[in-house]
Amino acid sequence: MIRVEGLVKTYGASKKRSVDNLSFEVAGGEVFAFLGPNGAGKSTTAKVLTTLLAPSAGRVTVAGFDVVRQSRQVRECIGYVAQHTGIDHFMTGRENLMLIGHLYRLRGAHLERRVDEMLAYFGLTEVADQMCASYSGGMQRKLDIATALLHNPKVLFLDEPTLGLDAQSRIDLWNYVRRLNTDLGVTVFLTTHYLDEADKLAHRVGIIAGGVLQCVGTPGELKDMLKGDSIALTFEAGVAERARPLLRSAPFAKEVLDEEDGLRIYVDNGGETIAELISLLAGHGIKVKSVTLARPTLDDVFIKFTGKSMDKVEEKVKPWWAQWAGDNWEQVEAENSWSGNKWVNADGSAKDQQAFDAWTQAEGGGDAAWAGNEWVNADGTPKDAAAFKAWAEGEADKQSERVSGEAPAAPEASADSKEEAMSEAKQGGSAGQWGGGGGWQGNEWVNADGTPKDAEAMKKWLEESAAGKKAE
Repeated sequence: MIRVEGLVKTYGASKKRSVDNLSFEVAGGEVFAFLGPNGAGKSTTAKVLTTLLAPSAGRVTVAGFDVVRQSRQVRECIGYVAQHTGIDHFMTGRENLMLIGHLYRLRGAHLERRVDEMLAYFGLTEVADQMCASYSGGMQRKLDIATALLHNPKVLFLDEPTLGLDAQSRIDLWNYVRRLNTDLGVTVFLTTHYLDEADKLAHRVGIIAGGVLQCVGTPGELKDMLKGDSIALTFEAGVAERARPLLRSAPFAKEVLDEEDGLRIYVDNGGETIAELISLLAGHGIKVKSVTLARPTLDDVFIKFTGKSMDKVEEKVKPWWAQWAGDNWEQVEAENSWSGNKWVNADGSAKDQQAFDAWTQAEGGGDAAWAGNEWVNADGTPKDAAAFKAWAEGEADKQSERVSGEAPAAPEASADSKEEAMSEAKQGGSAGQWGGGGGWQGNEWVNADGTPKDAEAMKKWLEESAAGKKAE
């Protein structure tokens, strides 16, 4: 069903290889798992197989079609669920399915029937007409998979399908994947960095690290490559270096591998060996912090081929609204953070509650942030209130002249009222008709997209704010 021969994918002028000379096959009706840490090349491989990326070298066929020369035929017979959800959170589940169905050129009663079938299959019928923003992570992921199955594909590609899900949602999704494979005969290509996911779901597993395919086989075959038991030892800092040569020369040790916080030793019979091992180390004044005995796992296989443990993989998953916000969220997240339930500055100091309450009513956004309790530019320099005031007064007149040529100037507010309005604006008062999300750019007030604010409207807002303040 899938054949990969010498696949290479490079990026940039450096021609760095994200995947390097991959070759493997996936049979029809098989669940094949690509297991590896973040950045190993799993998603790149999946994107080449689904025609989203062109290979730099090698040949790839899916369902008998070449992904380069016959990309349209490939897309007609596959379903693809990306690492991050592709559903529209501001549409209902049914609307999402109908939209994707139209993209697959499904129409009329056939489309409506397929939508109802997918909603029922994944247990989403009762929430079908609710906005997807209200769905749990597991429900959103099931809807993702449902959209990829509307057109009855022969092959389903799942890129990190359970990333960020809680344990129960992950198990539920595994059950659906098994049913898709056994009941519907769908071939599944799965990328994951979860050991248990690959172990429990896949008929065969390919371990990839650094863009290189390390080994391929059934979970049992891969574990059998490591005969006997594994003993994991941890030590105080610097002690492992002393223990390593002793253990490698010990007659009971078949193999000794380095781990991040200790050593892992493979032996024929772990239960009988532990006492002898501890005695050997103690005789040389080496103290062991902890000892763990286990049968070989996929993590042991991964350690053997890469020298690293998959258990050390860290995942950071943003909520859907943060992913949707894009780069702007990254900027805000970098500048500020929550400490418990208290908003804090980047240096960890607490925000002034009163000033923060005022700020939360303002537009925020743009390229500015709070430093202490002062509104500042992105580079940390303070905003120039006088320049802002001058800009608001001067630019309003200029803009009015440019637009109308003869438009009368807006009534001049008193110096005190302007200063008061300016103070309110700086402290984050009501945005009024200003709205829309913007910020300071240098000393110029701009919209979120970088275009200048309407100076006349800004001047009017300042005057109305000052008048409202005095009335209070």
